[in-house]
Amino acid sequence: MDMLKQKLQPDWWTKTFAGFFLGLSFAMAMGAIIVLLNKSHSDSSIAPQLGMWSIPWFWLFAFFIAYFIPKGWQTMLIFSIANVLAYALLFWLRG
Repeated sequence: MDMLKQKLQPDWWTKTFAGFFLGLSFAMAMGAIIVLLNKSHSDSSIAPQLGMWSIPWFWLFAFFIAYFIPKGWQTMLIFSIANVLAYALLFWLRG
């Protein structure tokens, strides 16, 4: 409940950095995961296109969410953890 009462901090530099760079790396990992999961189920030319066109959706959503996290360091931490998990899943799926 305390998190709902916290004010949003004006440290938009760190939130912008996290949304831009960490959000982009997260979106690329998600796109690669989509490609890996769809390679065996769909046509070989559709899977890369689906992965490529999913990157902006993940990236813009991450960029949007970055400004709603109360503090910049929390944004960096959350996005870093999300990146570590996404790339761990990607490397695990690749074998």
